[in-house]
Amino acid sequence: VACIEYIVSGKGHVQVGDQSFTAKAGDTYFLPQGMDHHYYSDKKEPWEKIWINLSGEFLNILAQAYGVKGIFHFPGLDTSDLLNKLQYHAAHPDQQGAAEKCSALILEIFFRMSDARNEEKKKNLTPVEKMLRYIEQHETEPVRLEQLAEICEKSPSQAERIFHKEMGMPIYRYVLGRKIELARQLLTETGMPVRDIAAYLSFDDEFYFSGLFSRKVGMSPTQYRKSNGKEAVEKVQEAPRRQRQREDDIVLL
Repeated sequence: VACIEYIVSGKGHVQVGDQSFTAKAGDTYFLPQGMDHHYYSDKKEPWEKIWINLSGEFLNILAQAYGVKGIFHFPGLDTSDLLNKLQYHAAHPDQQGAAEKCSALILEIFFRMSDARNEEKKKNLTPVEKMLRYIEQHETEPVRLEQLAEICEKSPSQAERIFHKEMGMPIYRYVLGRKIELARQLLTETGMPVRDIAAYLSFDDEFYFSGLFSRKVGMSPTQYRKSNGKEAVEKVQEAPRRQRQREDDIVLL
């Protein structure tokens, strides 16, 4: 499983794969699924932590989408409020909207991880790097030229010209390319229905997304999923709540 932990007090040592670090009060760390995790508390200053275990391939997709894949330690990042809420909603799955609230909280945790990771680099970024950073952090949302221009302190026409010169393509084509690539991952690595993928990536509707995907990839989303070895479950089948929860892309343990 994967694990997200916030250290309330104390300190200790963490090893993830071949990386190791010392984590102390005020830090957050993320231990991804599929890697060996070893950690122990300092004897003189033992840990007090807030933590949650999770499982699901979608977590790896989030880590990559938010630019924190391979990053495990986030010094000074306070996620205690989010983890407390996440624990509460995970412990009360019968409450209305519990699953959606858990998903939103997980996304917010990854957003904070990404923001913390890049905070120190903000001041030294070029205008294009600032735009790329914003696009990467908001690639599931509608990205507008005006937003990018404001971030890099340029006019919209200047932002577009600078981006095109350095990246060799217009901003809209780059943004669309990232969305299509993320759609490929979601189609092959999760069981999300095509309509949900379209909504998640902020396309107007499923049919527009499918047509656009077909033109860019050369086959429909459903054909792409079948050709890559994983077929979607497009219909929600009646099943006990506990069983459905275990089959979600993200399973809270």
